[in-house]
Amino acid sequence: MTFQQNNLKSATSPYLKQHENNPVWWQSWSDEVLAYAQEINKPLLISIGYSACHWCHVMEHQSFEDDEVAKMMNDHFVCIKIDREERPDLDSLYMNVVQIIHQSGGWPLNVFALPDGRPFYGGTYFPKQQWNELLDNIQSMYHNNYSKTLEYVDSIADGLTKMETIELKTEQQFSKTKIQETFDFWKQQFDDEWGGFNRAPKFMLSNAWETILRFGIQTKDEELLIQTKITLDRMAFGGIYDQLKGGFARYSVDPYWKVPHFEKMLYDNGQLLSLYANAYKVYGEAEYKKVIEETINWLKLEMLSPENAFYAAIDADSEGEEGKYHVWNATELKEILSDDFELFKTYYNIDGFGEWEHGNNILMRLTDNGEFCEKNKISEPELQAKIKTWKSILNPIREQRIKPHRDEKILTSWNALTIKGLCDAYQATGNIEYLQLAENAISFLLANQWNGETLYRNYKDEQTTIPGFLDDYALVIEALIKLFETSTNQNYLEKAQEITEQVFNQFYNHKNKMFAYKSHYDTPLVNETFEIYDNVISSSNSIMANNLFKLGKILSQEHYIEQAKQMLSNIEEKIPDYPTGFANWIQLYLNFSHDFKEIVVIGDEAIDYLKQLNFYYIPNAVFVASETENLEVTQQRLTKGKTGIHICENYACKMPVYSVDEALDVI
Repeated sequence: MTFQQNNLKSATSPYLKQHENNPVWWQSWSDEVLAYAQEINKPLLISIGYSACHWCHVMEHQSFEDDEVAKMMNDHFVCIKIDREERPDLDSLYMNVVQIIHQSGGWPLNVFALPDGRPFYGGTYFPKQQWNELLDNIQSMYHNNYSKTLEYVDSIADGLTKMETIELKTEQQFSKTKIQETFDFWKQQFDDEWGGFNRAPKFMLSNAWETILRFGIQTKDEELLIQTKITLDRMAFGGIYDQLKGGFARYSVDPYWKVPHFEKMLYDNGQLLSLYANAYKVYGEAEYKKVIEETINWLKLEMLSPENAFYAAIDADSEGEEGKYHVWNATELKEILSDDFELFKTYYNIDGFGEWEHGNNILMRLTDNGEFCEKNKISEPELQAKIKTWKSILNPIREQRIKPHRDEKILTSWNALTIKGLCDAYQATGNIEYLQLAENAISFLLANQWNGETLYRNYKDEQTTIPGFLDDYALVIEALIKLFETSTNQNYLEKAQEITEQVFNQFYNHKNKMFAYKSHYDTPLVNETFEIYDNVISSSNSIMANNLFKLGKILSQEHYIEQAKQMLSNIEEKIPDYPTGFANWIQLYLNFSHDFKEIVVIGDEAIDYLKQLNFYYIPNAVFVASETENLEVTQQRLTKGKTGIHICENYACKMPVYSVDEALDVI
């Protein structure tokens, strides 16, 4: 294989394929490439991005498509392109480097490293002239002042080690007072008017609002319940939500959820299905049910692969312009909608709050339908009929535009999040199609991505090339537990336990009793990394700890619960100062500090009773439903001819009840 050419033609990643015609001699990450760099003694230039990344496209156009810049890169560096969604391990390592150097990060992520991969400098987007100067300075330092380069390498390695050190702590008692203080501190960060947290850009952070909703319900805290509702309403009304077709964009650049970064990511939409489903159980808002229905419809139309799994993302740009596919100007709308234009204009704030740039508008709403109808003297059924008509007219017109690029790789972890979201949507609405979509997707993952020992991360063009990371394993286990609790199919529970045992085999660190991000079968570049901070996706360790707690309860495996408690003890002191970064850990904290129940339904009508119970929001429980005594937790609980609901807490059970209404009174 010759490395003096662009070798991305053989890649399957859509992001890498976007760069296959650059004059830069891009390589995919591999041991062979690192060996080649060491042989010719050239530093690595590692550029990381993803297919829906706007600034990645900008830098490609300005620098990587430029022959002069490419010559400089090819002459002095071995250039490696990485899809961050395929290789989150490398992305995380090199992102930490840039955080250490600049206290901030983002994509594109550009890092310079020794030929063996150890980093010494990095940054994000660079305009062309700045990039050229940087290339010249770096190559000069590497060849003319190697000792200085090594100083940077050592200094960054020290910083990385400090970041990754997790000390083993003695097991804590988790107190109600301490977690209440954490929520009181969290409240100070709310945006009371527009929802979300008081900052811009605004990310949706489903895991944070799941936790806030749960605590609001468990402690009857009205402020938390009101704030959650404001947030969910505003997101559903905003430009961040595709008002015509459903599905959410990645984040909003402003505090109003108005101007989205237009790419749509599978992981956001999967998690938002769970959040809106749980909120629908609590508030009963028809608006939330509509969000669920439209988002799933969008997933089916735009994101579902022939194999019944879901694609990764849809780009922000079309025809080289961000958002072009989604926006409208008043003139074209007036022509299309004629007599209906004025009402449409008011409803979606055309040329008003929804105005964006170049005379274009982002469709968004500022009030709910009830308030709009009152103000505009129209009945709700009449308005609903109008909205339906508008969508039926505008969607086909928008379909004729040049569509943004779709990233058609299938990622195991993101599919798992979507499977869980579909289960939650089924529970909340009773629509069996949602459960079928979830079961089809898990069937694909178990058949193609799991070989009984290794779970693979990616799938594209009938190939799977990358062994999974801890998030792949943890999220698939979480999805399997949710499928078991939703469908009662015990195969899902058995698979969850089987994969859990592999997580202990491959990822467990006996010193700090946490799970490493990469399998022990992979050699770390600098040091072993541990993902503990919850971000737009919860950290793999927090997901795994929650899984172990639930599996421990369902399977009567006390050592799983003890392991979860130890993991939480290790990070417990970090939680109060940064609740948003530990939102999913707080869920586990509440399992230990507040009431947590095992609800066992057993008898001929178990599945029907479970379905009825699932319409209610009961976050502080695990559910086991069965017609027979097939698990330890169901032993000696079957009463012939009756379906009993057994509600237990800390291994003490109340007398069984025999109707869902009675059970809800006890819960």
